[in-house]
Amino acid sequence: MPDTPAAPFGVGDVVTFDFPYPDGGTKTRACLVLHEDAGTGELIVVYGTSHLGLHGHPEHALVLREPRLLAQAGLHRPTRFRLDRRIRVRPDDPRFRVSERCGTARLGRLPAWLRLQLPERHARLPRHSLFAERAGIHPVIGRRPPQSGLRASSRMRRPQPGAVASKANLRAKAVSGSQT
Repeated sequence: MPDTPAAPFGVGDVVTFDFPYPDGGTKTRACLVLHEDAGTGELIVVYGTSHLGLHGHPEHALVLREPRLLAQAGLHRPTRFRLDRRIRVRPDDPRFRVSERCGTARLGRLPAWLRLQLPERHARLPRHSLFAERAGIHPVIGRRPPQSGLRASSRMRRPQPGAVASKANLRAKAVSGSQT
């Protein structure tokens, strides 16, 4: 069975794609076609995961939970699409993978009312160069980008008075407590 798609994809299509990791690895997963660039003919494909925890910016997430939406999208479990984690690719990119279940890389499609929201949601994403998007945008989870003019170390929380500052202090307290 070939690994490339047989038909072009459109905005709102849920596809199987070898999504890259920042370290160079990939994983085949359900992804969403968020945007089609009419100027370059490229698609912006966003990361999908069954891990529903909202890390980062929840406004950049699209979560599908309802059984009828999952069925229409061709998904078998609740899925969160991270719109801020994306890659720009050509429609014939070899990283699109044919699903054995469907016989195509296209698993399904979002309903029209959700597809109509995608252009606005795409417009609200942080802007990056075409080069960066082609390499893949991988926002760091759980950390904010450094604020201008501040070093990362100056933004760290200071320990509260009476708080245990390190494992060594915790051990010292435990030892001193056991000797009394």
